[in-house]
Amino acid sequence: MHLDRFPTTHATWIEAQLTIIDDAEGAGAATSAPASPARASAARDALRRHVMERYTDALGAYVSANGLRSAGERDELVSGFYAGPMADPSFFRRWKSSGMPLRRWLMNAMSFHCRGVRRDAARDRERHAAGGDEMLASTAAGEHEAADAFDRSWALAVVNDAYARVQLELVERGREHDDAILRMHVIDGLPYEQVARALKLERNECFNAVRRVAGAVRGAVRDILREEGVPESGLDAALAEVLRIVERG
Repeated sequence: MHLDRFPTTHATWIEAQLTIIDDAEGAGAATSAPASPARASAARDALRRHVMERYTDALGAYVSANGLRSAGERDELVSGFYAGPMADPSFFRRWKSSGMPLRRWLMNAMSFHCRGVRRDAARDRERHAAGGDEMLASTAAGEHEAADAFDRSWALAVVNDAYARVQLELVERGREHDDAILRMHVIDGLPYEQVARALKLERNECFNAVRRVAGAVRGAVRDILREEGVPESGLDAALAEVLRIVERG
């Protein structure tokens, strides 16, 4: 399992930016204060940067799937999505109103973006309705594979982020050895007995350390899912889905 540092997007932080936008636009409309539109613009830019940090790989995986490759180059599609649909001032407000997890909102928005790109390309090249219909049918047929690719990249990013949070907490608590035990057992594949001998610990100490860290990672994954708009009632199922996707991939 390859775990890299991955940036965090906090729901509370997102909500704070949306509040800034709403307040700034309201103040600007009421007072014509020149600083209000600037605050709203800065908050939107911050939201976009956060999404780019977390979701660029997942969106790239989505548009790179077989059924969507003919829509265009991966980087061009992703950058076009950022410059187009996500640049709409109402993009994040509409997400919040939708009640959808952010990942599903982004995936759906990218799907519509790809369909638009392919439709425009078909019109420019052929000016034939049949050609455009064939391209759109191909897009629809490939979206299941694209969604799977997005979910794999997204789930790994979530676990990466969760693990990085737990690592930081372990360092702050002076328990880095728990992380070392987990890595030796889970990543290097060493049995508990061998880990215990190498670190001069009891087998049960190693077993309990792995359980603690794994439990903390699962808890951190739940926090991230909550941040992304998953309701409390759906957290258990969403956690199981993330772990299933990572294990399968």
